[in-house]
Amino acid sequence: MLKKIKDKLHILHSIYIKHKYFKNKKTYSMDGEDLVILDYFKNKKEGFYVDVGCYHPIHRNNTFLLYKKGWKGINIDIHSFSIKLFNYLRPKDLNYNFAVSDKIELINMYFQKELSQLSTIDYNQAKKSLQGQIKEKKIQAYTLDEIFKFSNLEDKKIDLLDIDVEGADSKVLKSLSFEKFQPELICVEVHDKNLKESETFKLLNNLDYELIWSGVFSHIFKSKH
Repeated sequence: MLKKIKDKLHILHSIYIKHKYFKNKKTYSMDGEDLVILDYFKNKKEGFYVDVGCYHPIHRNNTFLLYKKGWKGINIDIHSFSIKLFNYLRPKDLNYNFAVSDKIELINMYFQKELSQLSTIDYNQAKKSLQGQIKEKKIQAYTLDEIFKFSNLEDKKIDLLDIDVEGADSKVLKSLSFEKFQPELICVEVHDKNLKESETFKLLNNLDYELIWSGVFSHIFKSKH
C-alpha cells in the first residue's frame, strides 16, 4: 500500500510539478520536431502513432501535440516508470514496457536511472553516452510486427513512427514489415555524425523514404508512396 502511494506521488510530481503539465507550451519536443510533424498532419484530425523509446508523456515528447489533437497510438519504453507515466496520462493509448529489436528475445538493457533518455540496448552507445557505472538487466524484446499482432492491430495504418532508442534505431526499422504498414512519416534520432552514411539513412532510402527535415539529432523522413 505504501509503495502504491509512493509511486502515485512520484508520477504526479514528474508530470504536474517537475514538468509543469498545466503550463501550455508551443512545443514539447527537444528540437521542435513536434511542430514539423503537427504541420505535416495539419489536415488530419485523427491519426495513429507508434512511439518507440517514448520516455515521458510530455517532456521531450514528439507525440503529445498529436495526442492533444485527438490522435492515439502505441508507446513503448524499456523503463517501467516511463510506462507508469503514460498509463496515468494517456490511458487510451497502448503502453508497453519492453524493448523493440529485430527479433523476439531476452536482451540486455543498459542504464543508470529509472527514467532516462540515455538508456539503451546498444552497449557501444551506452559506453559513449553513460558516464560512471553502467547498470544492466534483462528485458523482453519484441519486433514491431509482433507487437501489432498481439495488439490486434495488424490492419492498422501507421501515420507516424517515432524512434528514439539511443543507437538501436536500425533494429527497430528492421522489425517492421514496411510493405504492410508503410508509415507515412518517420521521425528518428540518429547519432552518426554523417547521417547519409548511417545504416538508418541507407535503410530508409532503400525503403523509398526521403529526408524532409533535420534537427540536432532527430530527422524526419516522408514516404514517397
